[in-house]
Parts: sequence; C-alpha cells; structure tokens
Amino acid sequence: MKIYIAYTGGTIGMVPSNQGLIPDAAFADHLTQHLNDADELTHEFVIEGYPSLIDSSNATGKDWQTIARDIEGRWHEFDAFIVLHGTDTMAYTAAALSFMFANSDKPIIVTGSQVPMYKVRTDAMINVMGAISACEELSGEKNSNGVFLFFAGRLIEGDRAHKAHTSDWQAFSSPNCPERGVLGIDWRWRSTEMVKPPMSIQIPDMKEGVVTILPVFPGVQVAHWQGLLNESVRGAVLLSYGAGNAPDKDPALLALLKTATDRGVVIVNVSQCGAGSVAAGAYAAGSALVKAGVISGKDMTYEAAFVKLSFLIGLDLSSEDIKNHFL
Repeated sequence: MKIYIAYTGGTIGMVPSNQGLIPDAAFADHLTQHLNDADELTHEFVIEGYPSLIDSSNATGKDWQTIARDIEGRWHEFDAFIVLHGTDTMAYTAAALSFMFANSDKPIIVTGSQVPMYKVRTDAMINVMGAISACEELSGEKNSNGVFLFFAGRLIEGDRAHKAHTSDWQAFSSPNCPERGVLGIDWRWRSTEMVKPPMSIQIPDMKEGVVTILPVFPGVQVAHWQGLLNESVRGAVLLSYGAGNAPDKDPALLALLKTATDRGVVIVNVSQCGAGSVAAGAYAAGSALVKAGVISGKDMTYEAAFVKLSFLIGLDLSSEDIKNHFL
C-alpha cells in the first residue's frame, strides 16, 4: 500500500517559540524518520508539509479546498490518504472532505493530536499509527472506504464528528451515529451492508463569508442577528434549543428570519444539544421557525451543517436546490 500523508499544521507538529507553540516546518522530516524506524510498517509513505502551515483556528473554506485539490492531484498515485490537522477545526475539515469526495473508494483519514509529537507524553504517534492501521483495514473492503476522522482509537464518519473536549485524549465524539470502528488490541467494526452510490469528486470554489451561525440564547434580540444576516450571507446555521426550538414571542425576531429566507438565505435548524435531532414543528416554538422558512438539519452536527451549506453554495446551487439537499 502507498499512503500519502499531508501535514497541514496543527498541534501534532508544533514546537515551542517565544510566542508559544507554532507549526514546525521540519515536522514532515521528523515523522518520516519515526515511520522509517517502525519495523512493522512495510508500506510506502510520502509525507509532505504544506508550504504555509496553519494553526487550525485560522482555517477557512479555502484551506478545505487546498487540501482537497492536493488529494485529487495525487488520487491515482496513492492507495490511501491521511491529513494531519489541528483539532480546533478538524471536524469541519473532515466534513468538507466527506462532501467533496462523496462515497470515496479510497480511505481518507483526518487526524492529529492533543499534545505535540516532540513531547514525551504525547498522543501523536498513537493517532498516526491508528490512522495507518485504519487505512490497512479499510482498503479493499467492499463499501468500507470513505472519509473519516480518527482520534484516540475511534474512527468516526467524516460528516459525523464533533469536537467535544478540550483536554481529554478523546477530543471527538460521534453524537448521533455509531463509530465506524473502535481500535483496541484489535479493531471492532460496525457492519455496513448498504450499497454505496458511485464515488464523485466535487471541489467547489469555496466562498468566504457566505455562511454564518445564529446562536439562540435567553433574551436574544433582532440586534444580535442583524449583522450576522448581512447581504453577503447565503446560508446560516441556527443553533436552537432542544428539539429545534427558539423564542416565538418576539415578532421582530421571526420577521428577521422570514425576510432573510424570502431573499434566498437558507437557514438550517440544528440543536445546540450534544446529541439528538431537530423535530421541526413538534413544539409551537419550533413551528414558528418553520413558518419563517427555516429548514431542519435533523441530527447533523453544527460543524457538518455549516460545511454542507458552504459546499453547496460553492457549487452555485439555487436556494431551492440547497434546501433539497437537506431533505
């Protein structure tokens, strides 16, 4: 097996500086040496660090596009792909790649670490070796390839991952979907019997500033959302209470949402709870959102909903077509 490993930046390859931890431009060479010293690895690896390494808190849709283009350009040369990434926005990038490489017939795995590799007590090589092991297990298995996030022994569907903890080794959860695999002494797999549609690669020109997030909180008012729903915005993720509820006693707030949806903004309702699904219209407070033109994101994470809107808008789809992709 030939595996391409892209180091995009992030904690895994950071080193100390006068300003704190920063990405190490020589990390790809250090990781290559580590893998070459691992006698049990017999695969061929190509590890490259990006010219402009990023702290993932600075990542944008343009970075998802760059990573996807890099993978696409090497698609026929490699059997599997691993993306080393910072944890802050790793779930967003994993979701973006899952939409751009829909039903991928090769494993694409995003991983990183909570502690830099240069430290003695680090999870860096555990996660890298786990991602490599996942590539081995997935390759050649019918309907098993795809885009995933691997972290602390958990292999999560790329569009199902959620950043759930700042300091635990297990930084990510899959709140509404069982993990595809769990790595202990051996792999334990969730069976997948469904037949996948053919793979498609679509890498749109990702536009900046076209998607926003609307937080719901006690006392939220029109003034809080007006600036967020500016004229450049084409999509929004509404972080609602519980099963999809928001205040329904403020006519001005609902009118603001209705004005936005009438002009073509696609507003997707996602629960701010850690797990569960939006049940649009189950409560009067949720029904008011439906009347304002807000659509249900069902059990999507807010990361996946944000990325899916960004992806579909990047494809220059109409508002109606974008809504249909959420049905």
